[in-house]
Amino acid sequence: MTPEMRVQILEGAKSAFFEAMIDGYVGGENRRSVKVKDDDGYTTITYTTEDGKYKVEDRFCTNPFSDEAAGTTTVFCRFALIWAPVWWMEYSGHYTEGVIPLLKSALTKAYERRLFLGGRGLARVDDKSYVSNDLKFNLTYTNTYHGDFSSFDGTEKIIQNPLDGFDPETIGYHKYSGMSLL
Repeated sequence: MTPEMRVQILEGAKSAFFEAMIDGYVGGENRRSVKVKDDDGYTTITYTTEDGKYKVEDRFCTNPFSDEAAGTTTVFCRFALIWAPVWWMEYSGHYTEGVIPLLKSALTKAYERRLFLGGRGLARVDDKSYVSNDLKFNLTYTNTYHGDFSSFDGTEKIIQNPLDGFDPETIGYHKYSGMSLL
């Protein structure tokens, strides 16, 4: 494979990644994506680009007895009659159900702008409307990553900032990494 072909394939993979993420998990899986809940506890969201050249599989599981979750996202490229994996990432951590809207907001803002920030959300997003047990909190999403689309790792967090001056507390996070397979 020539260096030019590698660059072209990875650019197509990055474009397919953004399309799939907007259409899939953060977009409500209501367009081109196909969502399947497997009997092993995994959910798989599969997206195929309109031209049929790329396929993205986002496969994740959440323990029903905790908020712990893990998953992988793989981008495949069609070469003649076979699908070959060309890019991969993994993520794991935990979020409570109540903070998922902030997580999806942070991810959506990055994906719609086609900003690759480790495959996750913007560096910082604030939410001043979170209520838990009749207490109001400010939430802050943060994302710190190193690298680029071909090789990266990082951590995203959601931090609870009580309005009454208590110390901030991390209430959810994901660690992630990924790389080109070319």
